[in-house]
Amino acid sequence: MDIYSLLNKRFICPFCKKQHWIPTKEVVSKKGAILLLPFLLSRLIKKKRILILSDNITYRIAAEKCEKILKEKFKVSSLILFPQGGKRVYAEEKYLPAIVKRLRNKDAILIVGTGSITDMGKYAAHQLRIPVISVPTAPSMNGFTSSVAAFLSKGLKLTLPVKPALGVLTDIDLVSNAPLDLIRAGFADSLAKSFANSDWKISSFITGEDFCPLPLKITTAAEKRYINKGEELIKRDRKVISRLMEGLTSGGFSMVIAGKSSPSSGGEHLLSHFLDVEAHQQGREPFSYHGLQVGLGIIVSSHIYQRLKNFSAKDVEKALSHRDIDYEQAIKFLGRDASLIKKEFKKKIPILKELPQKLPPLWEQIKEEVFPLVYPPRKIKEYLRKAKCPLRFEEIGVNKELAYRTIMYARYVRGRLTILDIADELGTLKEIAESFIK
Repeated sequence: MDIYSLLNKRFICPFCKKQHWIPTKEVVSKKGAILLLPFLLSRLIKKKRILILSDNITYRIAAEKCEKILKEKFKVSSLILFPQGGKRVYAEEKYLPAIVKRLRNKDAILIVGTGSITDMGKYAAHQLRIPVISVPTAPSMNGFTSSVAAFLSKGLKLTLPVKPALGVLTDIDLVSNAPLDLIRAGFADSLAKSFANSDWKISSFITGEDFCPLPLKITTAAEKRYINKGEELIKRDRKVISRLMEGLTSGGFSMVIAGKSSPSSGGEHLLSHFLDVEAHQQGREPFSYHGLQVGLGIIVSSHIYQRLKNFSAKDVEKALSHRDIDYEQAIKFLGRDASLIKKEFKKKIPILKELPQKLPPLWEQIKEEVFPLVYPPRKIKEYLRKAKCPLRFEEIGVNKELAYRTIMYARYVRGRLTILDIADELGTLKEIAESFIK
């Protein structure tokens, strides 16, 4: 299925038979595309008042040029965010009031940047019902086309629904010159899709929530074109970077189709969220870029799936019959604002309590239909190694004690059922966590 042929259309899914809608109207990705910006905006926006949102880095890299290109035909003003208490601007609630204030009475927002700027701009625009045009400055994440925005709020990493961008313009020359760690981050983040969809499908078995195969099919089709080309990627091969950008674009659309972040965010993302919250609690910079942290989460998830392949339905039944987890105590042990964690985690406590009855009868079917979707540890490490992504927590400055806590307690930061929950309820998560600190 050509996902680009479905832009701005409602269509009946050939797999789940339900209606989907992708409200994004235009996606432009080519060399020198930034020069097409006035034409794109003229097609998408009827009025002229545009706010350009960037940070102190992306303004110099691209937003200043966007400003010059647009000022002849549009009433352009710029908001440049500067770091508050850190080296870089990160997606945090404290930046939102300034964005909302400047965005009032504007006809559109042009967001020039990567993950943090994009998420905050999308969220502010969603609150004011103002259309978004996105200009990525690096192939670092899939949020440019997604229907969610993530940022830190009161010490907790939130992922909230927002309206997707009306248009996305990617200049391949621009994103190919991004810092290599941002390119690696996008690559690692894109590899989460099979794991996220597997978690989503397991949850659908247990909870009865809707599952659609289309999101994984569109991301897998794109992924096949670059997954084994990490070496070319970090040499800034423009063809491979263009393919990666297509994969990230598809990943964003997969969330729009699903109506939630499940096709792109499973247990592997919770580890990254946990590390972000931990860094915030310590008053320090994030340990690494989101995608690189996700890459480590993928490795953890791959080991969990590999370990659970050996479980039979009887093993599952026996393990669950012997488990008695004190969730309240576990939440307190996290050592941060337990009320926020408790509010989020308690959403899935009823589901976890039903696992002894629901999981054993479904286990063989889950193993047959879900487990083959994910990559084994050897393979996923091979892909990440070629792109020189971190393969061990210590490579991003996470010590053994924090690595252990991250694996053990990341599942508490979200109300979504993932493979982390299954592993802990079956008593194997501790074993996995210990294997990562040897």
